[in-house]
Amino acid sequence: MTSARQQPDPAAPLFRLSSSVVGQRDRRLFQELNPEHEYSPILKAPPKTPRPASVLIPVMMRPTGLSILFTVRSPAMPSHAGEISFPGGGPKRGDRDAVATALREAEEEVGIPSNAVEIAGSFGAHFGGLGYVVTPVVGLVRRPQPITPCDREVSDTFEVPLSFITDLDNHIIIDREFNNVPYKMFAIPYEDECGERYIWGLTAGILHTFAMAWHDRPLGP
Repeated sequence: MTSARQQPDPAAPLFRLSSSVVGQRDRRLFQELNPEHEYSPILKAPPKTPRPASVLIPVMMRPTGLSILFTVRSPAMPSHAGEISFPGGGPKRGDRDAVATALREAEEEVGIPSNAVEIAGSFGAHFGGLGYVVTPVVGLVRRPQPITPCDREVSDTFEVPLSFITDLDNHIIIDREFNNVPYKMFAIPYEDECGERYIWGLTAGILHTFAMAWHDRPLGP
């Protein structure tokens, strides 16, 4: 009697992302798109020291397939209010490393226990135009529990199919302007039952790395 052939793990590619060439690369996202600008026109002066932060990219294993969990930041937050983001934030005393920071923030913001997350790897540092340097951590949640957002920090959560994020045709570059200074940024428009969810900025740039690593595509020089 022969045993049934084992089904492939649909999450297996996640564990190869951080070891890819693009996954290991540090990216200065704003400068990539705006080489003529030293920093975002939203700032009055270039940041003296980048502010470190970590985010968790929570990949949820649902019966319908893999999806990525996003948060919508509360309008009351002092920075990036109302924006779509990943759970994350700056390091605190007691965090061993960037992974520990990302796991702690995810538990605080959306109630995902650290022991429920299987770490698939970390990408290189991602520098945004507003002075942050972010370490994105890819985490697989094989048995998702109900999401419990922290009302103070998170006004909403939603999920996007992984297949949508890894489709490079869904990644665009948009034109913005601040004080009559034009600049460009990464974006991913996504529509669900609540309407259009516009993922942009640093979060979209990190997802661009994710998608490029998924397809093992190199970045330009």
